[in-house]
Amino acid sequence: MKISCGILVGLLYWSYYGGKGDTIYFFEQAQALFHYFKTDRISFLEWIGLNPLPLTHAEFSAQSEPRTLFFVRTLSFFCALTQSNYFTISIYFSFITAIVGWYFVKTISGLSHVNKYVGAFAFLFIPSVTFWSSGVLKETMMMMFLFVFGISIVKWTQNFKNWYYVIPLIISLWILWKVKYYVPITLVPIVFITLLFSQNAIFNNHKFSSKLVLYFVLIIACGMSFAFLHPVFNSGRFFELVRISHDTIVENTSEALIDFTSNNNDALFFLFNLPKAWITGFFGPYFWDAFSTFSLFWIVEKTIFTTLSILALFISFRVKFTEQEKWWGIAIILYCSALSTVITLSSSNYGSLVRYQVAYMPFLWYLVLMVLNKHKLNLK
Repeated sequence: MKISCGILVGLLYWSYYGGKGDTIYFFEQAQALFHYFKTDRISFLEWIGLNPLPLTHAEFSAQSEPRTLFFVRTLSFFCALTQSNYFTISIYFSFITAIVGWYFVKTISGLSHVNKYVGAFAFLFIPSVTFWSSGVLKETMMMMFLFVFGISIVKWTQNFKNWYYVIPLIISLWILWKVKYYVPITLVPIVFITLLFSQNAIFNNHKFSSKLVLYFVLIIACGMSFAFLHPVFNSGRFFELVRISHDTIVENTSEALIDFTSNNNDALFFLFNLPKAWITGFFGPYFWDAFSTFSLFWIVEKTIFTTLSILALFISFRVKFTEQEKWWGIAIILYCSALSTVITLSSSNYGSLVRYQVAYMPFLWYLVLMVLNKHKLNLK
């Protein structure tokens, strides 16, 4: 299924979009980089990134953006394996992501007997997520190493003597930082602080409400500290860059736009539109937002998710959760809320949003389905 989706992504861009789009650009730049290496235009150390590239922007434009350069360089290694065939590279990417995703689901299913089918459906079979995390896309690599991160965390925390899981943990975080820096910036503080609080032996003598206040304080403090390691945040241009990304998409898009309230101040623009960005990032688009035949499939999927979410919200008041389940439920909501607001405001286009949502939508599906499943088991 993943391999088929990867091929379909390629056909969508090569045929429907007339050979235009970032996946084609990534491939062509990777082809060019590998060609420069084959023809001795660059050395081996320059090819693998240990030495700077002696190429002009006209010769190799991908080097102007660090995240794109990292991804293109990785693709160029696959060019060496596949004689620079786009669809063969797509098959490799899709297959590896599928195998790692399957092992991730198998790993989290081992934590509780009720998780098995819920995890499989949420992480492997949501149509939009499966499609847009296949093929020659940054999202494919991102999901691959999100799964590696999850597997490493679970295996390591189950037995801290298994220190060797720290190695893939660090590698996955490094690659996520290189490809989609906002994912580890959001993920790391939430995961590690939630691990701290979900251990029953820690803060055991305090009320849950008191621990919750401390939890949010630590999340904010650690999240801001970790975020300031990246230039986007330590430069003080975060709100400005979100606004620039939003305005650029608005200027270059004629349909499927998400209408946000304009404001001259970048920070106020972000704050005033935050509630709508959150709701849209979780539940949009709606039927009145349809912009193409393809969009209808996504709208049906989102309508199902919205219906199940409302049902799960009401049911959650009637279900008893363990304290550990409460912590991880809060963690998922925080992670998805942070990403949905920033991604929705930055992309401001439903066509782009469906693709970028793969960073958080599987976790939302997992939470909703877990609540419904827990209620079903309680009834039995």
